[in-house]
Formats: sequence, structure tokens, C-alpha cells
Amino acid sequence: MPVILNKWDELISNTLNPTNINLIPLTDEVIRGFIYQSEAEREKVRGLLMEGMINRPKIRDKQQYVQVNQALLIRLLDRVYSYKQVEGLDEKIIHLYNTISAHLEATLNFIEDFFSNYFDRNEKAPASYFLTSIDELCRKLELLKVALEGSTTIDPQLGTILTGNFERFCFGKRTGATYNELYYQRSLMNELLTEDTLSAETSVRQVLFSLNFNDDSYIAYLIEKLTALTEQLDTRREKVAALRFEQKNINQSRTKLNTILNSNMPSIKEQVNQWIDEEIKFLEADTTPETTPKTETEQEDKIQTALSVAKLALLLRLMIIDKMIVNRVVAQVLRITVKTVTTLQKENIAFGSLETKYHNPDRGTISAVKDMLFRWINILNKL
Repeated sequence: MPVILNKWDELISNTLNPTNINLIPLTDEVIRGFIYQSEAEREKVRGLLMEGMINRPKIRDKQQYVQVNQALLIRLLDRVYSYKQVEGLDEKIIHLYNTISAHLEATLNFIEDFFSNYFDRNEKAPASYFLTSIDELCRKLELLKVALEGSTTIDPQLGTILTGNFERFCFGKRTGATYNELYYQRSLMNELLTEDTLSAETSVRQVLFSLNFNDDSYIAYLIEKLTALTEQLDTRREKVAALRFEQKNINQSRTKLNTILNSNMPSIKEQVNQWIDEEIKFLEADTTPETTPKTETEQEDKIQTALSVAKLALLLRLMIIDKMIVNRVVAQVLRITVKTVTTLQKENIAFGSLETKYHNPDRGTISAVKDMLFRWINILNKL
């Protein structure tokens, strides 16, 4: 035990141990004395930490110094936390434990704030800090579930993937988690609960790529979407072009440095890119004759419109929001539209293009559709 923590260690491990019979007759004056002693240690340790860093010019020595003291402070915090679980403790003793815990936490926070470059975020967080974070995450999970259940723009399958991640963390991680794991889950939850994120699935996707959400279920979900995209196209050339377009969008997505859900697995971009590369390689190597293009007669089986893809997407969104279209899965509506409708510019609408314009209508399209709706009102008045 480093010299700077010796007094705290002696106080906590021996003097204040619940098995120490001397705890029973502690008077208010003695308790105040212990609190004063701990306060003095808090101030002294901060000074010694600063001094110790100045006296260690090498970065490796600074890092080792910080992380050793960090680990030992966490151990002392966990020890005090375990003391508080002992049944039948006097309230004055519990107050003493709580006060000393606050002093230890303040010192640990001081290390994290002032020596953050050397702070080990892969170290397990103290039990008290971990449980407080988990409780807060569980409360927010209920808010997320309500928001997802009431959403008409988020695929229920994606909602299940997101809530499943938090449920596993909240209820399956009771043994503890590292600082990095806690920070990741809190960041993901806070990003998802913003109004802008839950307004569209594309916004959720941006957050998940930004935070490198490489969850197995989400990777499978993305691959399923890509498979559905290619299945609706007729030729290998169209399939390859669609996959390359999606790959471009994926590679251009912003991703935060040193941020990942599962550090033992490749990043989300790596996994999806690998699947796309293999699929393109397979399509380009396939020697099966291409299916013949649709004839003019077959095109007549579609509803032909003079709308642009953007206007069509916005009209669909209006009908879904107003519950004129009641399908729960937006992607299903878009897939049916692609197969049955033509637009002004295209006989075959790309699913990815329609989906993008559905979730992100531009101002020009919104203005044009408003004008169109006003014309409809005038037409109705004349009927």
C-alpha cells in the first residue's frame, strides 16, 4: 500500500471494521474525530498525489502511479460499501461510513479529473458508483420502451434490439462493470432519448454507427436489410450498384474514436463491410444468365405517377403519421411501394433512395407538397 493511503487503509480495514468490538461504544465525539481525520486525509492525499506526479517525469511512471492509487481507492470504497451491508449497524456508524465514502469518492474523482490521461477506464468502477449508474439506466430504459412503443418510424425489430442491449446490461451485470462499459451505455441511452434521434430510423442508425454499436443482433438486422434491398432488384449489376452505394454511406458515417460496445469483436463498419464485399464478390463471379428486363406490358402493371421519389416518400410519410396507412413496419410499406409504383424520373425506384427521402424530407419537397395539397383543396371545392 503506498504511503499516501496508509492512514485511510488502517482506519477502514482495522479501526472501522464492523467486526471490531470497539465500534460498539463509539461516542459522538469519537465519530466526529474519525470524520475529521478522514477529511484531513482527503486534503493531504490530494497534495501528495500532485507532488508524486511532479516527481515522476516519465509518462509510464505517472501512469503506474495514478492507476495503482486509483485501484486502491476503489478497493477501499468497495470495502466500506461491504461494511454498510452488515445488518444491525447503528445509524451513527452508517453515517460515518457514508461520510468516509464521500471523501474517498472525492479523491477518486480528483484523480479522474486532473490525471484523466492516465486514469484506467478499464478498471472496474466502485460498487456504489456502479449500482447508482445501473439504477439510473434502468429508469431511463422504461422511458425508452415507452418512446419506442409509440413510434411509427422505428422498426419494432430494431426497438427490440436496443431494449435487449440495455436489459442485458442492467439485469445481467450485477457483478460490476468497468468505467468504459458504464460510460458507453449511459452515452448510448442519452443519445437515443433525444427527440431528434427517435424521430427517424436513419437518426438512430447515425447514433449507433457513431458509438460503434457492434451488437450481434444489430449486425444481423443490417445484413437482413441489405439482403431485402438486393432481392427486390432484377439484375446483378443493379444489386452490386445498390450494395456499393450502401457501402459508401456506411464508410462515410462518423464514428467516435476509442468507442465501441464490444471491444472483443470487430467494429460495426468492419463487419458490415466484410459482408458487403463477400456479397459483391459472389454476385460478380456468378455466371448465371441475367433475367430479362421487364417488358413495357409488365410496366403497365405498376401505378404510374408524375411524382418525384421525394414527393412520393413525403406523401407516404403523411399517410403513415395520420394513420391512413396502418402497417406497423415502415420498411414494409416502402418495399410494396417500390414494387407497385413508378415516379416521374424512374420506372424502378431504389428502396434505399425512397427510404432516405422518407426519413429526411428536404424543405423544397415539403413546400412543393404543400402547394399540391392546396391545389387538391381547390379541386375538392369544385367537385
